[in-house]
Amino acid sequence: MFEKIWQDFHQQLLAFIIGKVSDKQLAEDILQEVFIKVHKNIDAVEGVEQLSAWLYQICRHSIIDFYRAKKNYSAQTDDELSQLVAEEGNSDDQIQLNRCLRILIADLPEQYSQILLASELEQEKQQRIANNLRLSLTTTKSRIKRGREQLKGKLQACCDFEFKESGPEAVCKNQCGCSH
Repeated sequence: MFEKIWQDFHQQLLAFIIGKVSDKQLAEDILQEVFIKVHKNIDAVEGVEQLSAWLYQICRHSIIDFYRAKKNYSAQTDDELSQLVAEEGNSDDQIQLNRCLRILIADLPEQYSQILLASELEQEKQQRIANNLRLSLTTTKSRIKRGREQLKGKLQACCDFEFKESGPEAVCKNQCGCSH
């Protein structure tokens, strides 16, 4: 099960951590700590729906631990820590969005769904996807573009989007089967 968790989540967790620490090398170190904690506490997870939230919680706590361990700990760091913890509620939105995207992507033709899952949700490099699927890079890029166009149409049919300063907000019309 541990290997499956690594395969399914390490790329998106790494991207999340990079977004918080802005240093890829440091993010990889923190991710390693996260997976050590996951390995030690794998029995604590109670179902697949809670797995993602549990992993992001471990990431947030590991990032907080990193900032606390820094020698230059300051009041500014306290603000950063508060912001990281406050974003815990947003992870539920992220989990829901990922679930909806997985449903919509799975509904695409296979030639697009497999590539979009890898590129968009698992954040694999396009060259790696091309190599894994034994496609040319040009074909892979073309399929990603076409898949995104089809996914966009499905998203627009499923959700209403409003763009604000804080970023896009979506209201699901429950037409994708994700049971929001």
